[in-house]
This record gives sequence, C-alpha cells and structure tokens, in this order.
Amino acid sequence: MASSVSLEYLQSIQGAANGLATLDSTGAVPLSQLPPAIISPFKGEFADETSLETAFPVGTIAEYAYVDATNSFWYWNAGLTSTDTPDAPAWVNQEITDTDYLALSATAQAMVPYIIIP
Repeated sequence: MASSVSLEYLQSIQGAANGLATLDSTGAVPLSQLPPAIISPFKGEFADETSLETAFPVGTIAEYAYVDATNSFWYWNAGLTSTDTPDAPAWVNQEITDTDYLALSATAQAMVPYIIIP
C-alpha cells in the first residue's frame, strides 16, 4: 500500500509549482515549468555591477539587467570582453565613453552595439 500512496503523491505533484518537473517528447523540461527568471532575458535591477555579476556570473546572448549605480542597462556579451578578465565573456554597460571606446581594439569596437556618450 505504501508504494501506491507514494505513486499517487508523485503523480499529484508532477508539473506543479514546488513539485516535480515533467519532460516533453524531446526529453526537455517544458518552458511552462521553468521559473520566469530562467527564460526571461531581463535579469532584474541591481545596486551595482558586482551585485549583477554575483547573481549572474554567466549569461547568454540578449540577457540584460539594470544597474542603479550607473543608471543604465547592462548586457551579456560573449564577444566583448571585460577589462578585468580579458578573453572572457562579460556583462557590459550599454553606455561607453569615447575614451573607453577608443581604448578597445578594432575588433572589440566593431562589437559595440552600445550608446557612446561624451
């Protein structure tokens, strides 16, 4: 009897919030069962860059967040690298000064889809 109670319980929590995720026909968890933060490109509002990088040390293309300290949006960019960690993908500020832009290599400059401010 214990196994049928356990089976009934497991069946009752399949696909439910705080329950067990199911798999679709391809073996993946359906998007409807994933939390919004995982599937939304907007990662939230953060006090500063460090808070953003702590919460999301890695990202994927098109992900973005708002950083209060810079009053701007930051985007995940796998092509443009951070000055702190050369040759590694990074969160980058959408706004970049002329000085910072000119300090980038020609290849990095070509990857800057951001607003350049004086």
